[in-house]
Amino acid sequence: MATDSRTALITGASSGLGAAIALEMATRGWKLAIGARRADRLAETAESARAQGAAAVYAGDLDVTDDASVERFFAASEKALGAADVIVNNAGASRFHWLADTDVRWLRSEIETNLIGPMVVTHRALAPLLAAGTEADIVMVSSDAVRRPRPGQLAYGASKAGLENYAEALGLALEGTGIRVIKVRLGPALSEFAMAWDLTPETMQRRTEHWAAFGLRDARMMAQGTLGILMPDEVARAVVHAVTQPRHVLVDTIELQPSVPRRADGVPR
Repeated sequence: MATDSRTALITGASSGLGAAIALEMATRGWKLAIGARRADRLAETAESARAQGAAAVYAGDLDVTDDASVERFFAASEKALGAADVIVNNAGASRFHWLADTDVRWLRSEIETNLIGPMVVTHRALAPLLAAGTEADIVMVSSDAVRRPRPGQLAYGASKAGLENYAEALGLALEGTGIRVIKVRLGPALSEFAMAWDLTPETMQRRTEHWAAFGLRDARMMAQGTLGILMPDEVARAVVHAVTQPRHVLVDTIELQPSVPRRADGVPR
């Protein structure tokens, strides 16, 4: 498939990872359908994507937890650009909460955003692709919380584990159709994902110590002052790498982790 003929649909594209993925694809001259709830920030992404060389950009309101919003977005974007053959399920949400303070509304919201939303988006995206016999790529942005469950992010880890299970089953269902399903599993990455968290030094210290006590790698590194972090453009390049492989190659799962900075002595422990 020629890389200059792709049409990509990206959820959660108003900032962070979604915006970076959109801009990386724009540099290749692809058409972009980008959606998010924050119209002003989404407009900024669209403007930057056009400046970076996107062949065409459709930007529209999209709430992945609202079926009607999903349908409106697809109807409008398909009218503007045609059916997308790259679908990036990036929109996500998480709220740290101590067990005793858990609000069940948070649990429901995270499952709706991180699991049900991508399923609904993917189901809608597949309809025209399967009808036309179009080769395509479905990308699920996941988290290493799948392998390293975090107390305080109960629904988030569960939703991402469910997302990866869904992706595996979907890949089996789509065998022989030319549609690949790709999982991009991330460690700590720079985004606005946790901006709603309490980021005061005291609370961050308490949270770090809590996670470090369970042996979690990133919390241990943070406690030592050695935690690196993935940049959005690094994640974006990984996504584009996966979807631009020859059609007979499936990048089933990419896991990205920040490397521990080299110590001054450079001696293995």
